[in-house]
Amino acid sequence: MRLPSRPLLVLFILMFLKQFGNGMVWSMIAVYGASLGASAAVIGLMVSAFGGARLLVNIPAGYASEKFGRRRMMSLGCIVTAIASFGVAATSSVGAFFICLLFMGIASSTVITSALAAVADLGEPGRRLEDMSMYQGANVIGTSLGPAMGGLAAGFWGMGAAFFANGIIALIGVLAFALMPWPRTEAQTERPAPVRLLTLAREGFYIGLICFSLFYVRTASNWILMPLIAQTKFQMSLATIGLILTSGALANLSVLFFTPKLAHVFGRVPVIVLSCILTLAACAVLALSERPEYIWLSAILFGIGGGVAFPNITAYAADVAPPNQRGPVMGLLRTAQDLALILGPFVTGLLADHLGLGFQGGLFGCLVLLTLATIAFGWRARGI
Repeated sequence: MRLPSRPLLVLFILMFLKQFGNGMVWSMIAVYGASLGASAAVIGLMVSAFGGARLLVNIPAGYASEKFGRRRMMSLGCIVTAIASFGVAATSSVGAFFICLLFMGIASSTVITSALAAVADLGEPGRRLEDMSMYQGANVIGTSLGPAMGGLAAGFWGMGAAFFANGIIALIGVLAFALMPWPRTEAQTERPAPVRLLTLAREGFYIGLICFSLFYVRTASNWILMPLIAQTKFQMSLATIGLILTSGALANLSVLFFTPKLAHVFGRVPVIVLSCILTLAACAVLALSERPEYIWLSAILFGIGGGVAFPNITAYAADVAPPNQRGPVMGLLRTAQDLALILGPFVTGLLADHLGLGFQGGLFGCLVLLTLATIAFGWRARGI
């Protein structure tokens, strides 16, 4: 795989650092919330609040990245991330934890929406899928190391240590973005045109549907239920849970180098359907887990499924967006993901608490949703 331009390489390194910090934090959210006295439904609501903040900010952040520049918006997001992370490390209140997660969601939207648009700006149209795969790889390498380090830090210094470290990393990002080389791009030379959101939503509905469903299942099952099942059913330690999540991230990384070739040979629609099948398998394995090894297998299947799907979906969104509308279009795509982030953990928590099936009730909801979405996606895209 040919290396991208120097500005893109710098951006990938910075996104690796950001996702390293995020990985430390996300591996601890569920168990940290439980340690503060939150139920499964409240933990789901906390994570949903993170997604709700991103949902409200995604498209405005995209517009702001067009007006003020991608680099400035990414720096601003890092500043907010640092403040919120230090706030979590210093609190023992569920309410304060909730508020800090809201601000972390705002910051995440600002950074990632701007970064996705920047990848499209700085790369070549002919290798967009490769660039998006490398961007995903930078994210996955960070998240593959982050959970293990988050679990180890929590084991040695307490759960707040992961959040404190995330704040330090965010401050490093502020300085790095300020010094980052940034060439003039095509998006800066065209006059901004209005974005017809309803038109974009109608034309991209089937992609938005499958993106929503995949992210719903991944968030609810892999981020929320898997750590809770590992801890309550198999009495796994925090460090082991972090390593399990890391194994899934490494599996995600291992397929990113082959994803562009798969898409070029078989087409994006079959590759995305394959990802749905792998994700369904991961969810089923987790629901039927009777031995600790099943948890590891489920994490690996989740990782492979995500590595196959998300670069294809993101590259598609970048392809259809005019150069001076990439920020809003990336915000629109991320809005579909964040709707899943809002609904997935909260609804899954409610199902787990009140359906009478425990954690399997939440997983059953995930299986039904993704199965129906895959059938609808395959039917709509059968002629594409």
